[in-house]
Amino acid sequence: MMMVMLMVELSMGNLYGLRKGGFDIDRVHSRVLNSTSELTPLELRNMLMAKARIEIFKKLKDWRAETVTKAVDSAKDKGKESKKEKDRSFVKGNTGELNGCGVSRAMEGDQAKKPFSSTSADGDKKDLAPMSINVPDPDFHDFDQDRTESSFEDNQVWAAYDDDDGMPRFYAMIHKVISLTPFKMRVSWLNSKTTSEFGTTDWVGSGFYKTCGDFRAGKHEFTESLNSFSHKVKWAKGPRGTVGIYPKKGDVWALYRNWSPDWNEHTPDEVIHKYEMVEVLADYNEDQGLYVAPLIKVAGFRTVFCPNTDPEKVRRIPKEEMFQFSHQVPNYLLTGQEAQNAPKGCQELDPAASPLELLQAITEAKDGKAGKEMLQSGPEIRVDEFVTNTTQAKEEQMVESSEETKEGETVGITK
Repeated sequence: MMMVMLMVELSMGNLYGLRKGGFDIDRVHSRVLNSTSELTPLELRNMLMAKARIEIFKKLKDWRAETVTKAVDSAKDKGKESKKEKDRSFVKGNTGELNGCGVSRAMEGDQAKKPFSSTSADGDKKDLAPMSINVPDPDFHDFDQDRTESSFEDNQVWAAYDDDDGMPRFYAMIHKVISLTPFKMRVSWLNSKTTSEFGTTDWVGSGFYKTCGDFRAGKHEFTESLNSFSHKVKWAKGPRGTVGIYPKKGDVWALYRNWSPDWNEHTPDEVIHKYEMVEVLADYNEDQGLYVAPLIKVAGFRTVFCPNTDPEKVRRIPKEEMFQFSHQVPNYLLTGQEAQNAPKGCQELDPAASPLELLQAITEAKDGKAGKEMLQSGPEIRVDEFVTNTTQAKEEQMVESSEETKEGETVGITK
């Protein structure tokens, strides 16, 4: 419709010029006109249409050039943005092989909580739609140097950012690093449709992410998205080709602060997305589960935490409650040499894998002050001795409780 109106406008505007002086143009009526003859209505229409067609093509060419210029200017403006905040890209995935943990909160039917659109449940991959968010800089350690192109090698497992709240809950097995420039790899996204290793509760069926346990590799595919990956993950080959990923001693993980065994697919996101940071004190054991110590925010810093080694604060997480673990957080143990104010022995956490509410710098918080004082005073405690002592104390309590129960039963029988 727009082109027709433009043709009419151009035709009317050029009608007087055509009748007054005439002009030569291709694709007009082939008959040579006598300079004194009058144009027939058909000839006039053909000439007007030809002229209008040329003018329209010129306009379209100008519009295209203007669009390209605007796109270039926009790209230049983006390149001038502040580089103090780094981009974190995360992959949009669905159930199946893209999501890295085999589960998305967009499950089937009425259980869907988040619209994911990159990969279908049967593993057919669609185009990825990377999204970016800005994260603050760490206080000392540059975590981006740990995930450059040269950091990737064959037979590694890497965590990738999810499309829920951008935390690294997806896993990819690196089969082949094809090239570094341009960056390209052949990978398989890990997935799992069961949580039987942690009990009978079907957490996957309720739409929760599985970030530790046994996984299987999906089909091979290619990826060129460097910024989608967070950190290298420790893994072990399991039975029947499974890939085992479990919290290890010294790891830092985010726990769901409000976690409850009663959570289900109807649990609101605002309840789920509350976290606390913990340090794993010993490797996962199927019989005992594992022990974790809370990390306390150090006042004056955004990304620095120190462990609370108070035995009363140490928690045991049995295997049935392993879905408390949200995701692993890359960490760096500060030596005190990074800067004059670097607190030795504290953990710096990767801000790209940390919830934003935990990255607010505090000046004088109760826990932060206590953590700093606890770090500065008192002898260093070896983690292995600490875990052993804590475990022995808990086992002694269990034995005493068992003996008291037996004594009570014996007294009852005697009576």
